[in-house]
Amino acid sequence: MLALAVLLPVLYSCSGKKQERIDQLNGQSYAWHYRNLDSAEVYARWALKEADNKGDGAAEAYNNLAFVDIARMKYRNAWRLLKQVPELTDNQIEILISDVQLMRLCQRESFNKEFYDYHERALRCIQRFQKESYRLSDHQQRRLLYAQSEFQIVTSTYYYYVGLNHQAAQAIQDMSSWNQLIQDTAQYINYCYNVGAGGIILGGTKQDIAQSEFEYLIQAYVLAQRCDMPFWEAQIIQAISEHIQDPSMRKLLISNNVPAFKYINTYDMPDSLLAGNLALRALQIFTEYGDVYQVAGANRTLAECYWYIHDYRSALICLQRALAIKAVHQAPDLVASIRERLSLVYSAVDDKANSDRNRNIYLDIQERSRQDRQLEARASQLNYSSRQLNIMLVAVVLMILVFVALLFVFDAKRRRSDKAFSLDTLLEPLRNWQRENEKRNRLMNENINEMKEQLTIGKLHLQQHKRKNLDARAKVQLVNSILPFIDRMVYVVHQLKQEKESHQEKRDADWKKRNYDYLMEITDSINDYNSILTQWIQMRQGDVSLKIESFDLQDLFDMVERSRASFRIKGIDLQVKPTDLKVKADKTLTLFMINTIADNARKFSNEGGVVKVEANGMPDYVEISVEDNGPGMTKEKLSHIFDRTYTGGHGFGLKNCNGIIEKYKKMSRIFSVASIGAESELGKGTRVFFRLPYGFRRALTLLFLLFTTLLPAFSTPSAPRRGYANESKAAAYADSTYYCNIRGEYERALRFADSCRAVLSPSDTVILLDVSNETAVAALALHQWKLYEKSNSVYTSLFRQASADSSLPDYVRTMQRSENNKTVAIILLVLLLLTILPAYYFLYYRHQLDYQSCIDRIRKMNQLLTSDLSDEQKLKGIDRLADFASFDLREEQLATLSNIVQTVRQAELDAIQGQLRQADDLEFAEDEQRRLNLETARLHVSNSVLDNCLSAFKHETMYYPSRIRQLVQESPDSIDDIAEVVDYYHDLYVVLAQQAMRQVPTIRLDDEMVDYFFDLLGDVNDRKAPAVMSKTLDDGYLKMQCLLSQRHDDAEACRALFTPYTSDLRFLLCRQIVREMGEATNQRACGLSAHVGKEGILIEVIMPARLNERCLIAMKNNHIQI
Repeated sequence: MLALAVLLPVLYSCSGKKQERIDQLNGQSYAWHYRNLDSAEVYARWALKEADNKGDGAAEAYNNLAFVDIARMKYRNAWRLLKQVPELTDNQIEILISDVQLMRLCQRESFNKEFYDYHERALRCIQRFQKESYRLSDHQQRRLLYAQSEFQIVTSTYYYYVGLNHQAAQAIQDMSSWNQLIQDTAQYINYCYNVGAGGIILGGTKQDIAQSEFEYLIQAYVLAQRCDMPFWEAQIIQAISEHIQDPSMRKLLISNNVPAFKYINTYDMPDSLLAGNLALRALQIFTEYGDVYQVAGANRTLAECYWYIHDYRSALICLQRALAIKAVHQAPDLVASIRERLSLVYSAVDDKANSDRNRNIYLDIQERSRQDRQLEARASQLNYSSRQLNIMLVAVVLMILVFVALLFVFDAKRRRSDKAFSLDTLLEPLRNWQRENEKRNRLMNENINEMKEQLTIGKLHLQQHKRKNLDARAKVQLVNSILPFIDRMVYVVHQLKQEKESHQEKRDADWKKRNYDYLMEITDSINDYNSILTQWIQMRQGDVSLKIESFDLQDLFDMVERSRASFRIKGIDLQVKPTDLKVKADKTLTLFMINTIADNARKFSNEGGVVKVEANGMPDYVEISVEDNGPGMTKEKLSHIFDRTYTGGHGFGLKNCNGIIEKYKKMSRIFSVASIGAESELGKGTRVFFRLPYGFRRALTLLFLLFTTLLPAFSTPSAPRRGYANESKAAAYADSTYYCNIRGEYERALRFADSCRAVLSPSDTVILLDVSNETAVAALALHQWKLYEKSNSVYTSLFRQASADSSLPDYVRTMQRSENNKTVAIILLVLLLLTILPAYYFLYYRHQLDYQSCIDRIRKMNQLLTSDLSDEQKLKGIDRLADFASFDLREEQLATLSNIVQTVRQAELDAIQGQLRQADDLEFAEDEQRRLNLETARLHVSNSVLDNCLSAFKHETMYYPSRIRQLVQESPDSIDDIAEVVDYYHDLYVVLAQQAMRQVPTIRLDDEMVDYFFDLLGDVNDRKAPAVMSKTLDDGYLKMQCLLSQRHDDAEACRALFTPYTSDLRFLLCRQIVREMGEATNQRACGLSAHVGKEGILIEVIMPARLNERCLIAMKNNHIQI
């Protein structure tokens, strides 16, 4: 016993010394955290060995090793170490530190759900220590101080990155009153650095905040140098580098802190290069220290410095070097920031493809790592809650079973009869009847929709005929303008004839010569006009007339498959994939395109090759493709495959196909999805495809929404998304901004974005988020860096605010408090069930007979619905059976049965109203179709006759001016012969002109012609909308000045622009439209004139003022700037 008494103190003393040794080694490891990672790791492993891999010392060593792994971005290993800490010890301080480090890992890897889990665990642990900290040893006190300060800093960092700036600032500001923080120099420097790095000081001007942050940073820098902590030295000079990148802020800080900057600027760098020097020094220190995460961040900061001095290539190298670190891709926020800078740098070096790619990756990372996509914290709490709820439900089910058993005791006989009954069965006949009605209505709606589709196609055909008729009227007007020349010719010839017949030489030879010269001038003018008319007629003969209809592609595929023999002769396998798709187009031209492309594939495929023809349905269009496995072609040859001036061996077939697609696009906005393209790879084959809109099955609703104008134009603003006018406009402008970016019209996109912000409701952050992103994209493409930085900052801030969920911590705590409430709820529910049992016996059973009688009445209503009675008789029968006043029912029973009756009655009313509505729609569509057919037929006849008349002019009258000139030149004395030819020419011309004029319809105002007028102005301006200035005159006229910026005619050409000597015959159509406006309104002062302007030619139009509103609509449809 005496020996044991002596031995125990010795053993205890040895054990105490060993623990002290382990604590010293762990303390040394902690001291080297920010000095040298290798040393920190060595001491930690030494301590782990001394602790025999167990106990408090081993847990602390694991925490130190995890710190090293986090710095080196060995996150998987760090997770493994930290997860083992609770298994090694019950020391709550070390468990707390492991939770805080796990929070750091979750923050780095954007694991928001896990972050909140560990945050809540750590917070509960800290609250317990606040009550019991007096029991801790000195070593434990130091560890607790580290854990608490690190908890605040990691929490602040997390909140900052998810956009909760106020919470981030509050977490750091809570540490300002910790007097004991100065005891841990590394954590105090950490605190100063986080305050100075930005986002924590929220009050004051931008300059005051920057100065305060710099003071914190310089204080931390001095401490880091004195204590030889290179990690913090690098962190701080990197933060200072970020502060002084902006020239204005750099100038302010340097002027206010000259001694501090002399202390920092050890290499005497010029002010403009100091930021880059500091970033480079930070990069070198981090590289030597071994913190992979900070190395990547320093590369990003250095790239920003190069960016500010416009050294974009160096910036690109830095960012690519950061991304080349494989471990960095474990940190989504860091990768996102690097990708965002890469998109900026690539844009600066005009590499738009890589710029767009990196920005899309940046946006994808933002989307994947946003906080509200990681609400599994709530889900896990709800899972836990649902388990309790399941227990409660089991108890409730057991009570219900007991309740049902007792009901069987009191009413066994009634229960057996009602067991299979359910109120829902009362509605089953109604549902069957409704399904039958729906089938009938669906068939009727398909007929109506098909009729409406034909109506849409009819309007397109009517538009073609109207435009063709206008073209013919303009030609007739040109014909009529020749008649005065012929009248003058008749007059001159008769003067010469009278002179000859008088047999008196009253006039001298000069007089005759002048008249003969005048005759030849007139014939020359007529010949000029005839040449113009002939050219015009011939030019229109080549126009393609489109017959738009909806048809099954399989019909065309069957025709294509019949040509399989021509492919088989060459040893090629033609494979046509069956399809059930329907398209809207000209059926004949579509067959021509498929055959042309397939024939090209056959020509260029070798024996044993395969040609595949198939159609694929996309969301907005049908893509028809022909693919072969032939030799393929080069990118250069592929890029010119549809060029009209390129001859690469494909003939005119593909050029014609491209022309047909362009014709579709010009015809109507319905065909905005139409396109043609090709893909090819040498040695693998070629794929040629074209796209057409869906036919009736998919596109009918879209047709009516889009059929606001028949002229080719850009998309009009979409329908309102919400019920407020400003939001509707904002949504439309935001959509227009997006589509402008898609088309590469970036300056126009910025204008739409400005318009969107002008009408945007402050509460609609969704639209503001979208338009900020699109503004950033446009600014990036236009190299407007300040606008990009501003827009991207707004987008990022809004995105984080929109996805942030500051209620998560409170929610988790609430869920924990709700556990006890569920137990109380279960008890109350059980008591409620026990109370229902006697209530059922006294209050329910006596109402059952009346209730069953009412149910029988509802069954009779269902029988009425399926009977052959008229709808009026069915309604009367339902109203008669729905009288439940004589029955003793509880209120809820009466309400239930009344609802069923109301459902049955409403279903019958809906059926009646639906049938009436369908009848009205069908009648309207048929009437409108008849009207369109009549008008189209009338115009078709008129156009055909006018074409014949103009053809007669071309063939019957073109000869005479030249013949008259020949007679004047060769036989001037044969005046009688000349007079005979002239008179016959005059009489023939008058007859043909009168016949043509009889076919010209009565002039009336037509909105289509107003649209056509502005469409023509866009056409002659190379499809670019002219700028228009409008003014209403006092005398009932509207004056418009249209600037055609793409035309640069001289003054002489401008004077002839609206005459037969015009440089573009489309101007004669414009003149014809304006002239008819004047005739229809009896306002004869309408007209056009052209002048040379500074930026193009200026067209001045005078038209009736009553057309002002219609003109504004037409200009809006054609996207003309007013």
